[in-house]
Amino acid sequence: MTGAARSVARIAALLELFEHERRPLSSTDIAQRLDIPRSSAGTLLKALVQLGWLTIDRRRATYFPGARLARLTGWLLSESLLDERVVRALDGLRARTGETVTISCANDLEMEILHARGPTTGIHLVVEEGQRISTWGSAIGTAYLTTLPDSTIRAMYRRRAHDAGGGPSLPEVLAMVRQARRAGHAYVDSFVVAGVAAIAAPLPADLGPRPLIACVGGPVERVKLQAGAIATALKAFIATVS
Repeated sequence: MTGAARSVARIAALLELFEHERRPLSSTDIAQRLDIPRSSAGTLLKALVQLGWLTIDRRRATYFPGARLARLTGWLLSESLLDERVVRALDGLRARTGETVTISCANDLEMEILHARGPTTGIHLVVEEGQRISTWGSAIGTAYLTTLPDSTIRAMYRRRAHDAGGGPSLPEVLAMVRQARRAGHAYVDSFVVAGVAAIAAPLPADLGPRPLIACVGGPVERVKLQAGAIATALKAFIATVS
């Protein structure tokens, strides 16, 4: 990893640390949690304070994200990322299915969870916003691939196989995509995570700056039993937001 890449990785790790802790942290705390030398942490923190991304409380010698950082990233939570009507309709989909519902988008060769809501009680699938899921073999990824020509899928798979490898073969991926195109949605049962099933479908292209995928997932015994009803509810959800 180059010096520049290492610095970017440390900034990302620092922001994730603040998101997790949600409280002021000292330079010692930060160095220990990020597992970096105190001198490196001090240099990084000083630069981010100068940029206005962090603020420093010199009375307690602690750091915390500043208003400039909040302003720079606040637009991501607005309708420019995810239309409010999609969020409202998603709550209805969760109530109708009783399972965890998500909206995802493609992030190069992975899928990223943008919005996730699960039932408040009982055993259910736990998914975190910002979590990344493999495109290859997942319901979310397969639903996304249905929107692409096969030639693009092959090119993506070759690049992915060069970088990582493993997982389903290209013929398996293409077979899953063809089945999802015929059905109008992707159904995956215990392919990525044992005991978990999911049903996913793409949303209309005009609902965001990136292609969006809606998904309903949960314990396989429940999702498999209600697969038809869940697929119908998902189709109704897509019609509502369209």
